[in-house]
Amino acid sequence: MLTVFKQYEGWDINLKVKLKDSLNIKVFLWIFGALVVCCLVIYGSIMLFLPKSYEMILSARMESEIEKLSKVLAKTKFEDVETVLEDFCKKNQMLVSFEENGTVHQYGDADKMKTNTDKISSLSQEMMFSDRPQSYLFTIVSLTSSNQELIGALLKLLPFVLILILLISLLVAWICSRIIVKPVTEISEVSRRMAKLDMTWECRINRTDEIGILAHSLNTMSKNLSESMHELEAANEQLKQDMERIDELNKQHQYFFATASHELKTPITIIKGQVESMILGIGRYKDTREVLPETLKEIERMEQLVKEILAISKQEMNPIHHMELLSLTDILKCVCQCLAPLAKDKNIQVQKKISADVMLMGNEQLLQKAVHNIISNAIRHSPTGGEINIDLSSQCLSVINSGVNIPEEDLDKLFTPFYRVEKSHNRLTGGSGLGLYLVKIILEQHDLSFSIRNIHDSVCFKITLNSQNLNQN
Repeated sequence: MLTVFKQYEGWDINLKVKLKDSLNIKVFLWIFGALVVCCLVIYGSIMLFLPKSYEMILSARMESEIEKLSKVLAKTKFEDVETVLEDFCKKNQMLVSFEENGTVHQYGDADKMKTNTDKISSLSQEMMFSDRPQSYLFTIVSLTSSNQELIGALLKLLPFVLILILLISLLVAWICSRIIVKPVTEISEVSRRMAKLDMTWECRINRTDEIGILAHSLNTMSKNLSESMHELEAANEQLKQDMERIDELNKQHQYFFATASHELKTPITIIKGQVESMILGIGRYKDTREVLPETLKEIERMEQLVKEILAISKQEMNPIHHMELLSLTDILKCVCQCLAPLAKDKNIQVQKKISADVMLMGNEQLLQKAVHNIISNAIRHSPTGGEINIDLSSQCLSVINSGVNIPEEDLDKLFTPFYRVEKSHNRLTGGSGLGLYLVKIILEQHDLSFSIRNIHDSVCFKITLNSQNLNQN
């Protein structure tokens, strides 16, 4: 018994929750209740006022029929009155009587009147015949239904009427709740999805009333919000990339200055040691003529390193503002001519293939520096007697030095400042490690993409020319 009670209690709570949270059920119950109450009020009014109205209607009808009879009798002879009165009584369910010289003339079904004495009404009126000068007092009796009989009949019909009222109310309430609540429910679902920032929906309510205007406004708001969200997401993604880039640049700068300090510390230590040894006259440092040229070379290397560091810092802090239309072909020829002695010293053949006069927007001094670093780097790292192939077209500039490969794990690190594939950090064989880093900065500022990769027994440095700043004759 306790279990049944708990189940009933749980069902009752669930029903209350559904009634509280469901607009569809609320509207259905409101309309159903209103229709039932209205129908019951109408039926009760009929039961209350119909008998009285029925009496008034019968009384008026009886007076009207008697008035018509009076007019007919006024045009009828006495000997023909029987036919007229019998027809009148049959037609109107009435009993007519009048007295002439002590004789009572009666027409109609008198037996029926005797069995329903509680349902009759009578009216007396004087009438005349066309062939008689005097008037006669007519008594007209009508058989009618009583008020109780009408009320009883209505009460007998009450169960059927109630069933009909309930069925019609249920049907009308269901239809109305569907018509009224369905678009509201759809809009409610849309608003719930909007609260979760889900804009993959559309209100398909084709109406011109206030609900239709609301649906159209929601669709417009959803479209605007969706566009704003996409723009915000794109801006956030761009901001994230910018922040990552800034963080990476900060790390590079920290690494750059830390490595620069280390690179400068070594030659300074060497110079300091040589100068102190010369002052103290230790060993071979007594002969300053022999040692000073070495010290000068070390100072020159340090000076060159400082110049490269300053050039990189200047380039990073001062983006290119002035660009002009210039010939990449002329720059390439000028650089090759400048580096010809270096290639000749290593017996390296430089093969040039220029298939177009390539014009592009850029800074001549910087582009010349970048091309110079690329080709000189290829010459320095090629074996003696090797070959370098330079190919310039309207699509790209490629520099291939044969007889050498770079370890795959080092390819992605070549553009890191002070990074050298040659791990000994000997500047005579590995350089300072800043040349390709400066090339990277210059090419990025010109919006030119680049890559370096191994091709069989060769290394290829490729610059892809951007069609946005390229102008080919």
